[in-house]
Amino acid sequence: MLAPEEWEEVIRILDKKFGLELVAVSAREPLMPGATRKKTIKALLTAKELGKTAGLVTNGIYLKNALHELENSGIILDYLDVSLEGPKEIDTRIRGPKHYDRVIAAIGDKRLGRVTDKFFISLTLNAWNSAPEILSSFVDWMVETFAEPRLAVLLLYPNVNVPADLWLDDERFHRALEIVLAASGRFVDIFIDAFPGCMPGFRDIIEDGYLPGGDELLRDNTGMLWGYVGENLYVRYENIPDLMRYQIRLTPEGRLIMPRGLEKTDYAHYAGAAVLSGRFDKTLEQALDKADAADRKADPKCLGQRCFPACRGENFRCDFIKRGQ
Repeated sequence: MLAPEEWEEVIRILDKKFGLELVAVSAREPLMPGATRKKTIKALLTAKELGKTAGLVTNGIYLKNALHELENSGIILDYLDVSLEGPKEIDTRIRGPKHYDRVIAAIGDKRLGRVTDKFFISLTLNAWNSAPEILSSFVDWMVETFAEPRLAVLLLYPNVNVPADLWLDDERFHRALEIVLAASGRFVDIFIDAFPGCMPGFRDIIEDGYLPGGDELLRDNTGMLWGYVGENLYVRYENIPDLMRYQIRLTPEGRLIMPRGLEKTDYAHYAGAAVLSGRFDKTLEQALDKADAADRKADPKCLGQRCFPACRGENFRCDFIKRGQ
């Protein structure tokens, strides 16, 4: 694992090479006490010193205990996302018996507002929490609890890394989207994170007007692809070629990792060269070549479809082109 000073060097190198827009820390719980937390804070402080947007995603278990160190560091994050999977009974089923109470204690701490400009609840929409009565009550709770409610919704469609009884399907998503859309005007920020590569009915969802597609989509400065749905509801699409073109994802060892590698439990084994090594540029070139190759092999049926800009032909369950793995 890299030392805090090495993470500072990594970020400065990457910024010099590419002119970074955003530095994000997530996964492998970034606020674990001890060395991990020190590295997280050092990386984010470096990003802020360079004038970059910087933030983190945490499961919230250690957030309250971390607030003292975050505040003492002087950092003010651009955003901080905390995972909460719904009302207490649902969150407990998914995250364990201690998670909900720890998150509630952290978000009730006044220091939280002093270490971040924007605070988001990050909800993984799934088969358990997408039921209308559950999702509606959670949305109402957020609006009543926060002066500036912000919600990030991640769609948990079939995925090898999660239990099958949590998988979302199109019908559940349609019902949930109607609830979120109706409440969007009550939120300061609300967006949906969609991964078209695993959504079986993605083309139909766009064709039926549930999600934006085609020329309704725009890229932000980080390369992320966005579409607008309602009064204050946005959709952010992530596909494999775009992730390889616009994002540099690093393991805790500072090694480049391909998006598909993240699906593997031993993902570090598949990582490429480290930023601090002399082979990193070559690994990066290979990643861009793979992104170009993905575009070239797109099924001809995909070209011209309104779903194509968001998916790039990467949907391995697409009903339209008869994929069903």
